[in-house]
Amino acid sequence: MTADWLQQYWQALLRRLPQLLLVSAGVATVVFFVVSSVGAKYTIHFSYLVSLSEREEASEYRFDGFYALQATDLFAATLAKWAAAPEVINKAYQTAGLTPESADVRSLSRVVRAEKTAPQLVQLTIQAKDPETAERLADGLQEVMAENIDLYHDQGVPELAFSVIATEPWLSTQEAATTVIVIATFVAVFMLGVNVVLLVASLSEEADLKRNSRVRGKPARRKG
Repeated sequence: MTADWLQQYWQALLRRLPQLLLVSAGVATVVFFVVSSVGAKYTIHFSYLVSLSEREEASEYRFDGFYALQATDLFAATLAKWAAAPEVINKAYQTAGLTPESADVRSLSRVVRAEKTAPQLVQLTIQAKDPETAERLADGLQEVMAENIDLYHDQGVPELAFSVIATEPWLSTQEAATTVIVIATFVAVFMLGVNVVLLVASLSEEADLKRNSRVRGKPARRKG
């Protein structure tokens, strides 16, 4: 009985194989054009190097190495959050003479990523659809951050002043893995189709067994 079922499943797959291949190829083709239309992503990478310089010495104490590093670490964390704030990113667009693709806060947050990776180091990435936009937005962000840092020094704690140096920006290109995505889509759709065909064949076999059992269970009618 098991061999008969396997043979029926195999025959069901063979009957549906052309349709499975056609549907899988069609979906993979659509995915290919969608991924190709997205194009490459361009990312600007640069970092902020933060150090502490005392504006004036207090008469009671002077920062030693530990407290200086601690203050720098806290300011670097503040700088990372500051650079990725939506209002700062929006102002960077305005400074660069650009218009954000969306006014949604989540969309703006995906454009700029800032992370404090060391006590005195903040690494930033800026993503855009073309190199010119990425470079202009990076320049705008650096200009806005420089203004904000100057404002902090003018209105912040008078005993503390930080030196913030931006490294040279570097542009990277990220191409979409079109071939891998298309192959994975084809395989996924094909395997899904195979499972659907096997499920339908199994339900059909079960229905046939129930129908045959009911037929065999009916008593024979007497003539006359």
